[in-house]
Amino acid sequence: MSETLSAALLVRGPDVPAWQARAVESMLARTDAEVSLVVRCTEATGGKAGGLSHYLDRFREYPLWTPVGAAVRLGDPPAYQRPRDVAAIEGLGDPETLAVEPRPAPDFGNVLPDRAVEAVGETDVAIRFGFGILKGDVLDAPEHGVLSFHHGDLREYRGMPCGFWEFLHDEETGGVTLQRLTETLDGGEVVAYEPVDLADARTWSAVRERLFAVSDDVLVEGVRNVASGVEPESPDELGDLYSLPEGGDVLKYVFKEGTGRVRRVVG
Repeated sequence: MSETLSAALLVRGPDVPAWQARAVESMLARTDAEVSLVVRCTEATGGKAGGLSHYLDRFREYPLWTPVGAAVRLGDPPAYQRPRDVAAIEGLGDPETLAVEPRPAPDFGNVLPDRAVEAVGETDVAIRFGFGILKGDVLDAPEHGVLSFHHGDLREYRGMPCGFWEFLHDEETGGVTLQRLTETLDGGEVVAYEPVDLADARTWSAVRERLFAVSDDVLVEGVRNVASGVEPESPDELGDLYSLPEGGDVLKYVFKEGTGRVRRVVG
């Protein structure tokens, strides 16, 4: 890179998961990018799901998966998901910080208020770690757009949960995509991609851990590509759009996960 690239971070609040903090630290240490702006959700929003009514609605829609998913989240989070203070990210410096509340988009997703769009537009590129499905004017505000992780291969698997369907379908290879967001859900232009070996990942948690582990390198590669003028690639075709599992897929997961845990313990 010949010039410093100014970046905006779009985050969930005053803290972020550890994998996001590490990815930003790698970007700052291994590229000429600097963070000039941090846009975060307000304390009232926090980027978190709602209360009891949210979970009751989820249970009515996904009666089998809701308790299984809740059990997955019990206990201490894995190291890559543990919260870290944004202000303590190494090399961050003292960027401008805005706390804003997103508004619902007309169809689905969220849009940022005008003052946030204007501030983001003064940077070269934005990196989305928060605010859910982001839509609206902010996507075109920075010169190089808004970059966002998809912990999967957009050409094979879109939607959620991260790594779940690759695990359920016994995929030997997964991948992590850094995309430049468009209005198409999980259908952005590919800025960087890293394949991930999943052949001996015996549990869903092992799949997720491998996917998140390469986030640092993917962000570094993506920022380097943006800075050097490498044009993002539009996928020839997009993979199926997945959502939370239902019915037999939940039962298959429970059996497969349990078998994988036993195999991991006995070697």
